[in-house]
Amino acid sequence: MPYIISFLPILLFVIIFVGSGIFFTIKGVENAFYQLSPLVAIMPAIALGWIQHRGKTQDRMNDFLDGLRHRDIITMCIIFLLAGAFSEVTKSIGSVEATVNLSLSFIPTKFLLIGLFFVAAFISTAIGTSMATIATIAPIAVGLSTQGAFPLAIGVATVIGGAMFGDNLSIISDTTIAAVSSQESEIKPKVKLNSKIAAIASVITIIALLFSVDENIDIISKDYSLLKVSPYIFLIMLAVSGINVFIALVTSIVFSFAVGIISGEYNILSWSHDITNGFLTMHEIMLLSLMIGGLSGLVGKSAKAKLAMNLSAWISKRGGQKMAQLVIAKIVSIFNLLLANNTIAIIFSGEIARDIAKKHKIPPHYSAVWLDSFSCVIQGILPYGAQVLLASAIAGISPLNVIPFVYYCYALGFVSIIWILFTNLKKN
Repeated sequence: MPYIISFLPILLFVIIFVGSGIFFTIKGVENAFYQLSPLVAIMPAIALGWIQHRGKTQDRMNDFLDGLRHRDIITMCIIFLLAGAFSEVTKSIGSVEATVNLSLSFIPTKFLLIGLFFVAAFISTAIGTSMATIATIAPIAVGLSTQGAFPLAIGVATVIGGAMFGDNLSIISDTTIAAVSSQESEIKPKVKLNSKIAAIASVITIIALLFSVDENIDIISKDYSLLKVSPYIFLIMLAVSGINVFIALVTSIVFSFAVGIISGEYNILSWSHDITNGFLTMHEIMLLSLMIGGLSGLVGKSAKAKLAMNLSAWISKRGGQKMAQLVIAKIVSIFNLLLANNTIAIIFSGEIARDIAKKHKIPPHYSAVWLDSFSCVIQGILPYGAQVLLASAIAGISPLNVIPFVYYCYALGFVSIIWILFTNLKKN
């Protein structure tokens, strides 16, 4: 199929990015798949797309810029910036530490491992990043495991599972932002459906964790401030109420500033510095989103439309809507395996998934859920993924020892597939 050649630039990006990861893995370098920035890896791909493009120089530039400034791409970039600002401000005023202490103070000893899962899940949902959650909670899991509370591998795997819970559900998570934006979906129905699936997966996870806890371990109570926890609760309440994500984030940033002022030792200058630092933490994913948008423009809508059309024709012969949803799940899963980054996987597969969803009358919040969920499933059990690598490094054990115990990700994948196979679509 000649149109497949149009996707060679994307394949080149995959080869460079994944190839560098494999190379550094063989060399024994830590975080091998993150040694080469994806921003560097995508430049040769853009060059190839430019060469392959049929048209004059100005036509090529116009198509590149049209892709780069696409509404979905710009929307994601702005939300990335606001999410980074919120995370930095709340971290600066002590909200993360307060939330950890609050959660741990209420965990009964026999539910220690389950409590660890809920702590990670709550924090990752609140701050929208699995990496920061793992960096915060994994050392606690390591400390508890040294006291004999549970095996070390199960402890850090539980933290990963909880972190991926929030990565999948938080309205300020880059995966949620990418999934909702790419599918042109409202965030409220996406979160509502996603919450139901995540709740069932969590119950399965809890059952699995019940058999891994030592009831003789005591938890050391720590001081906490409900006031400092309130920015996360405030943001979650805004998200559940269905308020526009821009309004929710800006309001929460202002609310966090007020909390910092009331708590003391925080001022408008510190607030401005934290907002700036928050913007800077998002520079790579924001620039990468812009570059991917530009590359998508060079590849052309016709090639992606033809691929979606061919997939849709194949789907129609093998099961219609249910098969279409499974294909969307498979596409994003394959991209995630190749790229080891769930956000990039969603951005790459988003337009194809949206075309398939429209062709088979799948509500946009459904396709957004499957993109987000299955990318997080793969990311959470990928031995060369950032989350598993970070947790393993903190614990000082092999990633291969950790991934069998990330129960939540396996449960989320299982429940999602069952949901697709045995439920009818709702178009509201």
